[in-house]
Amino acid sequence: MMRMKEAYQLIQQRLQSMYEPREASRIAEMVIEKITGYTRTERLVHHEKLLNADQAVMFEQDLKELEGGKPVQYVLGECWFQNMLFKVDERVLIPRPETEELVEFIKAHYNNNPCSVDNPCKLIDIGTGSGCIAVSLKKAFPLFEVWAVDKSIKALELAKENANKLDAKISFKQSDILEESKNDSLPAFNIIVSNPPYIPQDESKELEKHVIAFEPNEALFVTNQDPLEFYKAIVEFAEHHLLRGGMIFFETHEKYAKGVIQLLEENEFEQVQIKKDLQGKDRIVSGKRMGASL
Repeated sequence: MMRMKEAYQLIQQRLQSMYEPREASRIAEMVIEKITGYTRTERLVHHEKLLNADQAVMFEQDLKELEGGKPVQYVLGECWFQNMLFKVDERVLIPRPETEELVEFIKAHYNNNPCSVDNPCKLIDIGTGSGCIAVSLKKAFPLFEVWAVDKSIKALELAKENANKLDAKISFKQSDILEESKNDSLPAFNIIVSNPPYIPQDESKELEKHVIAFEPNEALFVTNQDPLEFYKAIVEFAEHHLLRGGMIFFETHEKYAKGVIQLLEENEFEQVQIKKDLQGKDRIVSGKRMGASL
């Protein structure tokens, strides 16, 4: 049988050619915690403890998948986001820290929100994926009426699982924003938020191999040479479904944030701004639709 510390060291050793040392250590921490149920502090105390038979089988399977390049979040089937544990698999993108920054930006904006039981804010998350944005904002603002749409039925199935697991009441709808920008069956909203695909195909070679091999490409890449195609469709959606005075929030590619700014300014949005992420990259674009009523 293998000791806990030996299992940890073996993961580090096997992944050293694939990841930076700090990342390999982080992955090892995540795997051993999931297998044993021990926190980092508990593992330091019990590092000589042997893995039991079931844990050893789990360890061998996880290690095999990791060596095959599978992201640790998919191996474990879960990912932390906004201090909540979301289920993730190959149906959806792995939630990123930059998207947490988007959620925090929205939370800060509506910290003293005017919504109430009698006047609920309606929010829609376009391209919801795992549901991490929609669920996080519903948990932060229980009075918000939250909708979430996605082209992928499989992604919506997973998002619904996360909403149920985390006790977040959300209305889900299958919709391809590129084909149905009017979406006549949807109501008007006070807030639109989206982290759409924004990576041009020719940048795929710059991404890590495990991202290309395992994460859904349709959620990463724009399908033609127009990196703003999703933003344009969402702005068109906003013409029909964003109340005047309502807000739009986007996560963007750093190279195209200024293009998104221009798009909003050309389409009746004011107070348009860019917020940099923690890496200093232009990442979040927001704007307010002109006027005070629909």
